[in-house]
Order: sequence, then structure tokens, then C-alpha cells
Amino acid sequence: MKATNLIPIARADIQLGQPLPFSVFDRNGLLLLKEGFVVHMQRQLDNLIVNGMRKEGATVGPPGGLRREMPSQQEEEHATFEVLDLVKLRLKRLFDNYRVGRAADGFVSRVENLASTVQEACTHDADSALANLHLDYESSYAVIHHTQAATVCELIGKKLGVPEEARLQLICAALTHDLGLLDIQDRLDAQELPLSPDQKRRIDQHPADGDAILRALGVSNDTWLDAVRHHHERIDGSGYPDGLVGEALRIPTRILAVADMYSAMVRDRPYRKAMVSRAAMRQLMQEQGGRIDERFIKVLIREVGVFPPGAIVKLASGEVAVVWKRQNNATCPIVQAFIRPDGMPMLTPRKRDTAIETYAIEGMVPFAGFRGSIAIIRALWDMN
Repeated sequence: MKATNLIPIARADIQLGQPLPFSVFDRNGLLLLKEGFVVHMQRQLDNLIVNGMRKEGATVGPPGGLRREMPSQQEEEHATFEVLDLVKLRLKRLFDNYRVGRAADGFVSRVENLASTVQEACTHDADSALANLHLDYESSYAVIHHTQAATVCELIGKKLGVPEEARLQLICAALTHDLGLLDIQDRLDAQELPLSPDQKRRIDQHPADGDAILRALGVSNDTWLDAVRHHHERIDGSGYPDGLVGEALRIPTRILAVADMYSAMVRDRPYRKAMVSRAAMRQLMQEQGGRIDERFIKVLIREVGVFPPGAIVKLASGEVAVVWKRQNNATCPIVQAFIRPDGMPMLTPRKRDTAIETYAIEGMVPFAGFRGSIAIIRALWDMN
């Protein structure tokens, strides 16, 4: 969506905790946030003002300037799902600009604005944010991998009590941690042959290259830079590029390392199929427990869920369902069944509580076999 006749947003135009009475656009008229989205964080509001975001010049809203009522929980869930779609579009635009040498203009503020939007989305409804990312098989690997790592970093960091500003810089790092590979990422994504010596060298060097690129683009925050440079370091000293050991790896860097590995495991690559989330978490614990901080793997499991929103599961009833909401019992989420026991699609998905024996989860199944139902599944979150 692109708009014309735009005017700057004044601080008085937006109130924290109230739905936006208008859609927010950047200087070029590209949509950033849709009308009705609720801004909860002061940092997000400051970014909108400082970065000169716009609204359409015509008066928007009911007569007399009355604000809409607070949105329902379901409306907020849909807003969160849509906001993550916008984050991915904006990140793609940022990456495209970098590839053609146009990223330097306002790079830091653009990434920080994306990061604060990720924080807002997780504050609104983390289940919808996770579902959006687990169900996205259309975005490029670079876009979905960075956005998913950023979301996981926010959830882990928040659970651990990392301050909001430090989390923001960690999310910035997650959104840019593979910038050193971006020029060859599309080629790597499509390649099935073994890596060439030059490709191996580039991969080994990409954390240091990313650090240098970010400094050249104006990044000076130490948390951001350290996490990007060291996200492939391991506590046993087996990582790269600097071979750091133990306490030399800072907490934000350890969080990004876990988020990066999880996000890579659950995405399809030409040389291997994506792992279902439960298997990815099990492998992280079994194979990486001595190399990355197990504390953060355990927090990842608690915050993302044994069966994360967006995961496809087989029920004891014979139905196939998509995970809708996590519950206190991580093994018994609320799901929406969309395939009948006879294998036929349901016209309308049915909500199931997997704590009930009839609908207990028997296991996760790859999404690839159900891509024909993606419109039905997305409609659960993405209704107009």
C-alpha cells in the first residue's frame, strides 16, 4: 500500500495504549503500521516521530475526533500477524537497498524502528507473531531467518529480564547478523552442490565482515556489534571468528546464537528439509548443549513452546491441526483442526483443546504436505 498527500505525525496524534486513528507511512508513502494497531512502547512512539513518519492529510476517524474503542483480542491478534508481514516487507526493502548501495541513508534508525516494531508485535500477541513466522514459506530465507531470529531474541531476552533498550539492540543485531553474507545469500539458498573453498571462506568470515559493514553504515552500539561479530562463537572455544571461550561470550551474544541456530533448523534449505520445532529443540539440547548455553535453550523451549504457534500437528482424533495458542502446559496447546480424519479439508477449522484425550497431540508433521491449505490456515490470523 502506498499513499500520497502525506503530512508529518505530531506527538499529540498518537497516544500510547490507544489504537492508531490512521495508518502510518514512511517518507516515500510506503505503509509501516495499519490503522488500529496499538503502540504500547514509548520507544516505538519516539521512533515514529523522530524519523518523520507520515499520515494521510485527510482527516481520519469518526466525527469530532473521537477515538475508536480499544480493539478486541481477536482484532489485536490479526493486527500482530499483519504487522509481522509489514516488518518482513520493510526488511526486504532494507536488504535490497543494501545490495544496490543505497542502505547508508538512515540505516541505523531504520533498523531500530524495525526492532521496536518487533518488540511491539511480541507485546501485542507473541502467539500470532510466532505463527506468522512458522507459517511463512514464501519470504526469502534471508528475510524470514533474520525476522524469526529477532522475534526469538525478544522472547528469550524479555523472559530473562534483559532491559528493553538492551533487547532493542539485540533485536537490531538479529535483524542484521548475516549482513556479511547478503550479497551471496540467494546463491547459497539455491545451491545443492558442496560449498566451494571461496564460499567456505566467506561463511567463516561473515561475522567479522558483518561487524565491519555495520560500522561503515554508522552502527556504534557495542551490544549490536558484539552480537553480530560473535554469534557463531561457542562457549567451548570451537566457534569463529575469534575463538572466544566461556564468559568471554556476553549474554546477548549467547541469546542470538541460540535464536540463529533454531531459526536455521526450522527452515527448508536446498540440501536438507526443515526440522519440526520439537526435533530442532531436541537436537539443540543433545548436540549443542556443550557448545552453547543450555540455560537459553531451556528458555527457548519454554517461550516458543514444545509445539509452537504455526506448527502442524496430528491429533488422536485423526485430524490435522495448526497450533493456535500456547497454554501453561507446554505440551497441550489450543489448536485449530483443518483436515478431517478422512484426509479431506474442513470448510471451517475447528478449535480443539489438546488437553482433552480425544484431541491429544500425537506428533508434529512437516508443513510441506499441507501447503494447499495455507489460505485456510492464514485466514485464522489474517482475516480482513
